[in-house]
Amino acid sequence: MKKEEEPWKGLAPAQPDRNFAWKTCEGKHKRIRVAPKQQAVDDGFTYAREIRARLEQALDDIEAGHATAFDLMGGNEIRAWIDDMADVELSNSRPEILVGVAGATGAGKMSLLNALLEYPELLPSSSADAATATKGSRVSSYIRFRTEEAVVGELSDVLTAFKERKELRTQEFETEDARAEAIDVLNEIISKSINKVCAVWSLDECDIEDKEHTVESIISNNAHVVDLLGTTLRICSDEAEDFANEIKPYLDSTATPDGIMAWPLIEEVRLFVRSEILKHGIISVDLPGLSDMVADRSAIAKAYYQKLFIMTIVTPAIRAVAEKTAIQLTSNYQELRMQLDSKYTKDSFCVVASKIDDLDVDAFCKGDKEARRDAQLQADVVSNKTTLNEFNETSKELRTTERKIETSIRKFAALTRQINRYRRDGSERSRRLQTERKALMTEQKSLQNLTKSLSNDAAQLNRALATLESRTKFRCVGLRNQFIKNRFQEDFARRQRQGSQAAEHNNGMHDGAFETFPVSASAFSDLLKGKKTKIGFPSKLYTGMPRLRRWLEDAVLVHREGHLDRVLSGLQRLHDGIRIWSDDNSRGMVHFSRKDVERLLQCSHAKCLQSLTAALTRRADNVQHSNPLRNKDDKLASCGPLAVQTAGRWVYKYPDEPNSTQNIHWKVYDAILKKDGGPYHSSKSSGPYYDFPLSFLVEDWVEFFHVKLLKEGDPLVAEATDIWGQYMNEVGQHIQATSPDIYPYFKATGKTMFVIQLELCNKIMTVIKSISEDASQIHPLFIDALRRGLKAHFTRTLRITGE
Repeated sequence: MKKEEEPWKGLAPAQPDRNFAWKTCEGKHKRIRVAPKQQAVDDGFTYAREIRARLEQALDDIEAGHATAFDLMGGNEIRAWIDDMADVELSNSRPEILVGVAGATGAGKMSLLNALLEYPELLPSSSADAATATKGSRVSSYIRFRTEEAVVGELSDVLTAFKERKELRTQEFETEDARAEAIDVLNEIISKSINKVCAVWSLDECDIEDKEHTVESIISNNAHVVDLLGTTLRICSDEAEDFANEIKPYLDSTATPDGIMAWPLIEEVRLFVRSEILKHGIISVDLPGLSDMVADRSAIAKAYYQKLFIMTIVTPAIRAVAEKTAIQLTSNYQELRMQLDSKYTKDSFCVVASKIDDLDVDAFCKGDKEARRDAQLQADVVSNKTTLNEFNETSKELRTTERKIETSIRKFAALTRQINRYRRDGSERSRRLQTERKALMTEQKSLQNLTKSLSNDAAQLNRALATLESRTKFRCVGLRNQFIKNRFQEDFARRQRQGSQAAEHNNGMHDGAFETFPVSASAFSDLLKGKKTKIGFPSKLYTGMPRLRRWLEDAVLVHREGHLDRVLSGLQRLHDGIRIWSDDNSRGMVHFSRKDVERLLQCSHAKCLQSLTAALTRRADNVQHSNPLRNKDDKLASCGPLAVQTAGRWVYKYPDEPNSTQNIHWKVYDAILKKDGGPYHSSKSSGPYYDFPLSFLVEDWVEFFHVKLLKEGDPLVAEATDIWGQYMNEVGQHIQATSPDIYPYFKATGKTMFVIQLELCNKIMTVIKSISEDASQIHPLFIDALRRGLKAHFTRTLRITGE
């Protein structure tokens, strides 16, 4: 009797295979999750490559003369599996996670980078120590030089400025103030580039001033310099010390072996080193300070700013205390840019207070309010003074005793000589001398015992002093660090609140918190090199570097885990595909070719594709027709007055300070207007940054691209999941009705189908996140469009003249 077919009950949602360790760590800390996922990726590719090698060998052997066996084996399906594996391997390319390290000259960026890489003095810094060689670690770099057009143009501008300044000194002006203002503008142009021009072309300022130089004559005398322009130089070495010596002229102001001062010619330097912190995709980018944008480096710096995953700003601790607010570390313009890109958050922005070992303890204990209130610290200060006095007194007594011993030794030697002279006559003098020498020996023994006691006391006092000094230094550094953290934290929270109210609901990322890392890179490097530790920094932990490294690694874990999830999804698909192909229960499927199955499911495939396409298109249309500016008309209405207000403040030296009324020179104002409302930055690193205001964009922009848009993914994933479930049910019903023989094999693919569903959902979320991230490329274009619209107004303004 034929067994009755089991009625179709639908394909229950398959649960993921829980046999894999990386699938059992959900809900745990991201650091715990990433480790097994990374191991799973490494193991997955190891096994997949082994399987691929065997399959390729088998296919080559069978395909050579057994076409039927090739078809029965499912050769085309295996070829497709091998091609799919190649795609998964390609997706496993190490992600590039850019971490920017910005700061003004002298902030300690190079020392910090050396410490992060754990290559002491690999990059030139203020320290004169030689690099520490690291055996077996190949280090290489690519050095890209500026173009001839840029360098020669800079030279031409300087020569022209010198010529015009010389002419201005003989021209007639209504007042000397007018002459001074005109000359000041040219002086600014000259001061911006004169050091670089003189260094590159072997000139000095007086020589340029006195002689009629031309661009052509200078270039003709420096052909070796011109040959470098527009080229790329590679340096590599197996020893860090050799590499450091070779790369040094291209990173600081020393000359190359050919005598060229290359630093003004450098556009970009890329270094490749083996370091623990870099092994999972972190790329550390040394950038000029956000408020230190030198013109010839600003373009490449801005290009990197848009790609950065994390921004780290470095400022010396001693200067951080003196700063009025933390925001002086960045320009208002760059701060707003970070807010628009959702990079002004606690997981993507931090401040490093460097050189915390640079501290005058005595002055700090006397001048700092919290230090004066700290009873234990003040007690240690008093104890330190008392102990120091005792040590000085003991040392003084020890030196006096040692001198007495030296005197006694000399006297003893003299008595011995006299005794030897009168020994034979047995006179009273000889006996008296022997008695004196015996007494002297007793005195010497007493002095030696006293010296030993005093030495022990001095050593004990010295150890006590070292402990007190270290404890006092540690406490003072801690108090200053806390002061810096509190000051930066308060200012950051205030400015973040001003930047965007909507961002407060963005997964807690805009909660006003951010990290400040006080560090001593030099103390960390000394410990790496085995040198004597600095006072107050007995181990690496006290230097602050391990905490900074940990934060950087944790901050990039989100990006890294997302990458691993995508790769693991592909590996899971490969795993399930090869498992189904090799399953003994699938032998009955040899009677069905791939074309047979595709023809059987063609209608279901088409229906599912149509539904998914419609859902994705509908959501895409919603996003495409959305306006990031929530109240567009209101924003446009306020744009005009805001532009007038902003441009009106450009006449002042400090336009961002509402109460500032100090005017700038009219030539500088003229230069700003000639930028058509675009960015203008003073040649002085601390000077203001003039640009079109972005503040009116921030709240709506962040609300749309970094909050609302990301939320669009959840309903879209839910809809795609429903469509996929309907598709699977329809396929199951169709197979059971038309080809019941293959239905058991279809049911066995439940886990594989679930993986495909997860992969589809992951791709949807990846696309939405990429739109959110790519928004950083859009708002600069928006601002450029506004500038073009205002260009005519600035042009008319430039035509206005006094009566």
